[in-house]
Amino acid sequence: MQWLEATVAQHREHRTRVIAAVGKLTSTIASRGRAQAVTELGEALTQERRLRQDLDRQADHVEEADNALAADAKARAEKQGVIAAGEKAGKKLTLALRSRLADAISARTLLPSWFVTVLGAAPPAPRTQQGMDTATQVLLYRVTYDVTDSVVALGDKPVGRTGRRAEWYAQLSKDLRHW
Repeated sequence: MQWLEATVAQHREHRTRVIAAVGKLTSTIASRGRAQAVTELGEALTQERRLRQDLDRQADHVEEADNALAADAKARAEKQGVIAAGEKAGKKLTLALRSRLADAISARTLLPSWFVTVLGAAPPAPRTQQGMDTATQVLLYRVTYDVTDSVVALGDKPVGRTGRRAEWYAQLSKDLRHW
């Protein structure tokens, strides 16, 4: 909404200029001063009109955004129990995956090639926590999106460039570059 606030501020500024130019025009008697005041008034009116039109166009978007936010808040309130259960299940799954991974690394179990290729056989000692976090997120991503590729850790890049999966894929791809 910063763009709206900026436009409102600019509109207010140009309305002030219009008023100042009208005041100057009404109080100026000399023809040279009046010509300059008329020019200033014309410029100020043009800018004010343009900004008012921008505000009118943006008002529709603001109303749409407000309606979407209200609908989202209502849906979240109605589904709060489901959301909380999903978050709890996600934490439980993450903990289970991390625990199984730690056990596998401790037992020196042969890890899948997709895992070793991008993360190594074990996280490096100075960055163990970060390595375990990244590995756990990769496992969670694979489980969540049923990635079964035996070579590529994250599977195929998600179609489309938006959405939770695409964002998660991009973040994991970035995180995997450190290994």
